[in-house]
Amino acid sequence: MDLSLRTVREVMGVAPDVRLGLVLERAARRDQRLTGAVCSLAAAEGRRLGRLGDVLLDVERARRDEHDRIIALVRGVGRAEVLKGAALQRYYPPGVLRTSRDVDLLMPDEAELWAAVAAVSRDRPVDEARVSMIVSGGRRHWAVALNWPSPESDLDYVYAAEFLTAPFVGNSATVPLRAELPADETVAHLLLIAEELFQQPLRGRDVVDVAVLVDALTEQDVTELRDAAERWLLAPEAHEAVQRVNAVPGLATGTSRRLAQELSGSAERERARRTAAGSADGATTVTHYGFPLGPALGAPGVVVEQDADMTVVRCPVGGFLMVDTLSVPLELAHAALERYPEAVLPV
Repeated sequence: MDLSLRTVREVMGVAPDVRLGLVLERAARRDQRLTGAVCSLAAAEGRRLGRLGDVLLDVERARRDEHDRIIALVRGVGRAEVLKGAALQRYYPPGVLRTSRDVDLLMPDEAELWAAVAAVSRDRPVDEARVSMIVSGGRRHWAVALNWPSPESDLDYVYAAEFLTAPFVGNSATVPLRAELPADETVAHLLLIAEELFQQPLRGRDVVDVAVLVDALTEQDVTELRDAAERWLLAPEAHEAVQRVNAVPGLATGTSRRLAQELSGSAERERARRTAAGSADGATTVTHYGFPLGPALGAPGVVVEQDADMTVVRCPVGGFLMVDTLSVPLELAHAALERYPEAVLPV
């Protein structure tokens, strides 16, 4: 595998004669997120960075260091596995930076998750929190996201951490929530990237991530990944991700081509299973989205107040009215205000 400026151009579909400034502009887009790779590869290949390049690399390194501090803070209060993000940097060649906007942390223990949320919200100037309650198989899971401004510049992207009790949420129909990670770390990261295809197409950074992860696989690992993709019901998505790598000449390897072949049959069988199952196989996962009611309804841990009319979650980052859609019915919001006079609706 050759991770170079030429390869990154191929990933983004940028012609070889396009000047580097326009390559960087494309790399910064949401569907690419390859700024760190472009800047660090440019430095390694002897291109002129100037003050702009130096600043961009400093910003990337500062964000990486902040993520490391958040991980240490969280692990001070509970067990946490880093999902993708900061954990993938070690797979990259020395000196090549991976752009990461946030840090995702798996904390299967509910009490430890809320303790970590409380710790980060105390230690950082959190100004936005999102809480989702996910119900699958009669069990409750959580996804909590915290945002806070960059400590250095209002022009920088927000910093963010997301806390999860389950790593694989599924597609709400034919693929259920799966609460466990594969034992092999590299296999787990590859399947987590594959899982994201249920929410959005692969970004340029995802393609590079898959390439460096596949490059770390042994022959035995290829078989283990295929088996894990089958067990975690992600063979079609894993196959698509590897095929994206194989479409980039500089990233494709003998291992990635073999892996695509190994996954091909598994992907077809999984697609057939989903078609036959439809949405009536008991795999349904229901996500309840939190509509913020303000900090006055907060609680040290988590309290779920539920009746036939509404569900309200009190937690360290405030109170949340849980709804099953991304918009809140007006009458339900008014009912929550009547029940909780101290509630404050967002402007």
